[in-house]
Amino acid sequence: MQTPKPKGRRPDQDKADAVLDHGWALFLEHGVQAVSMEMIAAAAGVSKVTAYRHFADKHDLFRAAIRKEMARLETMQGADGPAPDLPVRDALRTFGLGLMTYLFSGPAIDFYTALAGELRRTPDLARAFYDAGPGKTHANLTALLSKAAARGELVVEDVDVAVDHFLGLLQGYSSFQLSLGVEPAPLLASVEPRVEAAVDVFLRAYGAPQ
Repeated sequence: MQTPKPKGRRPDQDKADAVLDHGWALFLEHGVQAVSMEMIAAAAGVSKVTAYRHFADKHDLFRAAIRKEMARLETMQGADGPAPDLPVRDALRTFGLGLMTYLFSGPAIDFYTALAGELRRTPDLARAFYDAGPGKTHANLTALLSKAAARGELVVEDVDVAVDHFLGLLQGYSSFQLSLGVEPAPLLASVEPRVEAAVDVFLRAYGAPQ
């Protein structure tokens, strides 16, 4: 009598995860153009056939890695939890802390260094990155502000302008510093006071009169 196979993860899910994680690490280190599926398979300790079984090519793998990385960012922003239903100050603080902690982290800084210029030369990958990352961040903040306005906590005439204002208050000049590799120090230590100041200024501009 044959012993039934245990339920749970698919037999080769660990290999797919290894290909994805090692591929993302190689992209951050070398850029997409310089990395091949053979390099990724070798780093992951799997055969090239196994790598291609899970991903059609390195661009398909890159899109999957971006989706995984951006899902982590959404979790940090509170977009998949109760944050949008919190009082607006708490929701903005949760969103801001998650976004800025991520942007000042190693993977995000490595992205600025290795991939930003390359994506500008590869429109389809740039679009995939935008839709999975910055586009979703914009949509999440739009939803947060729209709900707060509907509850009477904010007075917002143009939600897109309000989104730009809040993101600008959070990031300030840091995006230029990061893109040039000139990091304000210490980045992570500045996140909480930066976010608190951004929320205070934003609510002075957009908060409903008490």
